[in-house]
Amino acid sequence: MPGNIPVILGGVEPAYWHSESNHDGEGIVISRSGANAGFASYWNEPIFVSDGFVLDATPGIDMRFLFHVLKKQQAKLHSMKRGSGVPHINSKMLANNVAIPVPPLEEQQHVVSILDRFDKLTNDLSSGLPAEIEARRKQYEYYRDRLLSFDELAV
Repeated sequence: MPGNIPVILGGVEPAYWHSESNHDGEGIVISRSGANAGFASYWNEPIFVSDGFVLDATPGIDMRFLFHVLKKQQAKLHSMKRGSGVPHINSKMLANNVAIPVPPLEEQQHVVSILDRFDKLTNDLSSGLPAEIEARRKQYEYYRDRLLSFDELAV
């Protein structure tokens, strides 16, 4: 039954549209299987998640901050895929292999305001010329890597 709710399977874009959702509000979806297993996407609308798991809001963590941290580690997420034929990833793999820095909420929100601004400049064609977009994309990656680099804590 067609509708206006994006269906999130194992790909980068919604697979199709549905009339019902199984998740509403802010969340980060990690694709479970297929060529894009480990792909992180941010949603703040009703969605229907089929082949992925959702990271929901947690007190003290800005979801956009968490999304930017996961995008910085996107290559690592993809490298966790296991299995031949149809590779997969699960939440336990993520929990055991990905460290998430958690600075104070105010600092997270400051980082998000900067990275979201750069993200808009680099991905919204109406916000700048193509050369400017490329320059800002490189600047965004530089600042993302700098702002999300934290000293390792002694365990």
